[in-house]
Amino acid sequence: MSVVFRITIPEQDHTEMVINILQQQLPGATVVIDHNGGELLLRIEHVSADPGAITILLETLGVSSEMLPAEPDKSRSNSAEDMRSFWSKAFKGHQTMWGFEPSRSAILAKDLLLAEGVKEVLIPGIGYGRNARVFLDDGISVTGIEIAQEAIDIARKHYGTELNIFQGSVTDMPFDQHLYQAIFCYGLVYLLNMEQRRKLIADCYRQLLLGGWMIFSVVSKKSPNYGKGKPLAKDTFEINKDGGQIFFYDKDSAQLEFGAYGIKDCFEIEEQVHPGTGTASFIFLQVVCRKEV
Repeated sequence: MSVVFRITIPEQDHTEMVINILQQQLPGATVVIDHNGGELLLRIEHVSADPGAITILLETLGVSSEMLPAEPDKSRSNSAEDMRSFWSKAFKGHQTMWGFEPSRSAILAKDLLLAEGVKEVLIPGIGYGRNARVFLDDGISVTGIEIAQEAIDIARKHYGTELNIFQGSVTDMPFDQHLYQAIFCYGLVYLLNMEQRRKLIADCYRQLLLGGWMIFSVVSKKSPNYGKGKPLAKDTFEINKDGGQIFFYDKDSAQLEFGAYGIKDCFEIEEQVHPGTGTASFIFLQVVCRKEV
């Protein structure tokens, strides 16, 4: 369950103290306080406690609060069949639509994993393998998950037997019982609705070895395409009439969704930078997590 309160904290420097006490009293919950105009909003994710009990706890800390109604979520259901249809059509029509030059996110992820001695990586939503070569060339074996057979066929034509790819939706993970040293997910998660995002992140974490690394690259609210398309839910916009949608992250929403999974870093990356103008087509956040031993 997630809850949102409008709050007033008597002393601004008490904010960190309030967060720390709430996290101690609400084990497993992710607690974030952010500014919304002139208001302070307290967001608590993955919480099982009754909201009334949270209100009482806040009162003992000298924090006045008002619980806000849940925002309506009009994002699409994104069933596996819907996603399979969408991506099959996309890969049929555009084949290697992003080329084979790896994303900046993939290069940075590879550098980190190489420095940590990682020898294998699972890539959910691998597509036709655009981001696979950068790992393979440095001796990191790659296993992928991909929903569209059309993309898998392209990958097999390009890579032969170098890649092992499970066909299916990431919403149906896991596809094997192997625990991986690392998982890298570029894009993808922001195309899912809230419940699907939560499940994917949790499923990926469960497939990590102790000490394993989980790296997600997600589109930022600072990206030039933020706000384009019909709004469906908070920071979620329709990208076409065929069922596509994008959820845009900032550091607060990244903390909410990944905070329970050992965040080690979260930083901006410019993607698809125009060589002439130096202008980035997209701004991403790279969220780096580690499963503690």
